[in-house]
Amino acid sequence: MISSDRAYEYIVNTSSDYITLINRSYEYEVVNDSYCHVIRREKNEILGKQVSQIWGQERFNSKIREHLDKCFSGKVIHYIEEFNFGNEHKYMHVSYYPYITDGEISHVLVFSHDITKLGEIEAKLINYEYRDPLTGLFNRKSLDIILDMELEKAKRSRSEKLRALLFISISNLQQINLDHGYETGTMLLENTGIRIKEFLRSSDYVFRYDGQELVVLLSNLSSESDSAKVAHKLLNRMTIPYRNNNFDINLQCYIGLSLYPHDSSDGSTLIQLAIEALSESIEKKIPYTIYDKSFHENALEKLKLESDLHRAFEKHQFELYYQPIVNLQGEIKGCETLIRWDHPERGFVSPDDFIPIAENNGLINSIGKWVIFQTILSLKKWCVKYDLYISINLTAREFASEELIDLLKTAISKSGNICTKHLKLEITESGGMEDPESTIKRMKELTDLGFEIFIDDFGTGQSSLAYLKNIPATTLKIDKSFIDDIAEVDDSRAYLKLILDLAENRKKKTVVEGVETKEQLAILKEIGCTYIQGYYFSRPLPLREFNRILEQGKKLPLL
Repeated sequence: MISSDRAYEYIVNTSSDYITLINRSYEYEVVNDSYCHVIRREKNEILGKQVSQIWGQERFNSKIREHLDKCFSGKVIHYIEEFNFGNEHKYMHVSYYPYITDGEISHVLVFSHDITKLGEIEAKLINYEYRDPLTGLFNRKSLDIILDMELEKAKRSRSEKLRALLFISISNLQQINLDHGYETGTMLLENTGIRIKEFLRSSDYVFRYDGQELVVLLSNLSSESDSAKVAHKLLNRMTIPYRNNNFDINLQCYIGLSLYPHDSSDGSTLIQLAIEALSESIEKKIPYTIYDKSFHENALEKLKLESDLHRAFEKHQFELYYQPIVNLQGEIKGCETLIRWDHPERGFVSPDDFIPIAENNGLINSIGKWVIFQTILSLKKWCVKYDLYISINLTAREFASEELIDLLKTAISKSGNICTKHLKLEITESGGMEDPESTIKRMKELTDLGFEIFIDDFGTGQSSLAYLKNIPATTLKIDKSFIDDIAEVDDSRAYLKLILDLAENRKKKTVVEGVETKEQLAILKEIGCTYIQGYYFSRPLPLREFNRILEQGKKLPLL
């Protein structure tokens, strides 16, 4: 029986990919046979040598080292580049992966895959043979080749896997030719292609497929619903009227979409499905159709919600609610600001539904500013009279924004310079862990200005203990999931106590979220925490109701 080490060695050496393992001193520790063959060196000439000795110091410093350093910091790197191996030129898809030993990144594993044929084909596309002579766009022949190339890239990528194919029909082009002349129709078709190209990113493609049909290939989508957003914006752009001889000419456009990998992983099938979706759009007279009906409905729903979200500010549909945070005796010590969207048709829309949309379209900046200014107005009324603090939730993007500090200073200045210690800034543990070093640096900048930092949903991240050791936050908000079953399960109770003790040892205050029952409260009183928040005491309240509770000066819950 072959040993596992020998089996791995056999697999690596028989691979046609070029495989190397490089340590933190930038030295080769593993190279496979294919790699040795292509650079025309024996293994003993490579192993133990630094990468710069093989590829030259200039190339190492200008290109290779940066990729290795990023990979040692935990990032996966992919790129395509042309390499010279003697007189031979190759297009290579190169991937760098962090290699972990004993919990730490010790090496970089590099895979290089020869895609020379794809590279040569890409170069050929500039030739007349691959372009439509009328519009200058890539033609139908190019679509087959580029689509296959993009699907190959997607299959090899870990992060950039989504692709969308949009078939566009200018359904009244023939009538325009009859009414205004063939030359006018040709000019409109060419200009429509230009409009589309100007709208798309450099990584996307536009083709002329047939007489009145254009095709768009979208690469590197972050979600399937983005394809519908692009279709919607393309239609708005393409249907802007053209002015010709004192006449407005309007194009009637329809779009059919298919998605990779959801609908198919085969290029020919994706084309066929997009054509079917286009036929349905034309038949039903609807602007665009996604082949998968569930995706189509979800995409329409998101677009409608996004459209309504833009108008929510104008129509004053946002409102701030405040959920009390109490001590173990039920005395209100603070509150958390929570935004609510009172939609005229849907009722209250959950922030979980509209905040991600706002982050994608940039509206989160406006929402965040509004929340900060409105919260500080409320704080001005309460902080002195009731010695109350208010916490504001910040997304990871808001927290990292260069504008945050100036925004806070401006809002506080306009309020009459309230004491910053009464305003607490919350960021989720998972959001902060996206870039721990930058997050800690920003926390220190804010604490130096007198703000206190709360870590929300603590315990749900992947590096809670290591994170807790370094963060300059004063308070940890323990996620609701840690208390749901503490009244029934001894292990859950013991685990919660461990977290609370750990926080106390680090001199951190704690807020236990999601308290809903008298039994949970009794246990928390027994094991000890600083503050408590949850529906047992109060649901989030609109401004007037929260004001009334403060004026009454009563302890919670109000039984």
